[in-house]
Amino acid sequence: MKTKSLLKSKAAYLLLLAGIAMASCKKNNQSDVTAAASHEKLTKAEIDGIAKAGFSPTDAFKINGGYLVEGDVFLTPKDIAYQQGIVAEAFNKGPKNEQYRTTNVVTGLPRVLKIKVVAGASQNVFDNATIEAIKRYNDLGLKLSLRLLSSTSTEKEDILIEGADLGKTPSGQTILGQSAGFPTNGNPASPIKLSNVVYGPNYASNNLLATVVAHEIGHAIGFRHTDYADRRYSCGIQSFMDYFMAANEGQAGVGAIHIPGTPVGADPESWMLACMGANNRPFTANDKIAIKALYPVN
Repeated sequence: MKTKSLLKSKAAYLLLLAGIAMASCKKNNQSDVTAAASHEKLTKAEIDGIAKAGFSPTDAFKINGGYLVEGDVFLTPKDIAYQQGIVAEAFNKGPKNEQYRTTNVVTGLPRVLKIKVVAGASQNVFDNATIEAIKRYNDLGLKLSLRLLSSTSTEKEDILIEGADLGKTPSGQTILGQSAGFPTNGNPASPIKLSNVVYGPNYASNNLLATVVAHEIGHAIGFRHTDYADRRYSCGIQSFMDYFMAANEGQAGVGAIHIPGTPVGADPESWMLACMGANNRPFTANDKIAIKALYPVN
């Protein structure tokens, strides 16, 4: 999980589509570049607009009432709007924002998963958030329940939660949490790493951190991102590369199976969205349907 702006795409296909379908785009000629010396820099809205049209805004600039992009392609505002429609249509034909699971889940139900937190100076902060995250799952009365071990316990945990400096993405998004993947051989993935830079010993937003913990536990027991098919939904567009790299996570070798009963459409507060803002996300009604589909009620 990452902050929203303070986790192969369809880029190649869309760029090819843009090149083929653009009826009014033309290669620049000498008259197009005569004003290059006086070209204007682009606003963020213009950069995003060019990216949404399937073109790289890198080194693009305004000229002659339009934009010169990728070194030799002149686009009018009308061209850009037309291309945005084509790109959006291509994405919209794919999967929507729904609840998804992997082909791997935790088995041996009913089962209690033991969770241990080791977070150094952030121990109390991590413990309190994990207690709340565990409560959210256990309140559903599932055949899969969770139990927090003491940090000094000698019992072997099923999921370890530890603090680490997880750094940032190439585009500057802060990485809040990181799971070890998805279940293998019927067991949950471990460890879960949470940012001890963001969630230091003085961090006060317990419910917000609990949402991150619940999210990473979700991965560990088999859930994909709710917006796995198009992470732009929750992550937004910060750069040209974000526009494409955040588009579709793909099967990732573990599958992306739609969970019956969850909507074919957006779920703006799902606990499994790829990116989060500054809001607490307890389970939505659709989240509860998804969780109970994988791990039925006792």
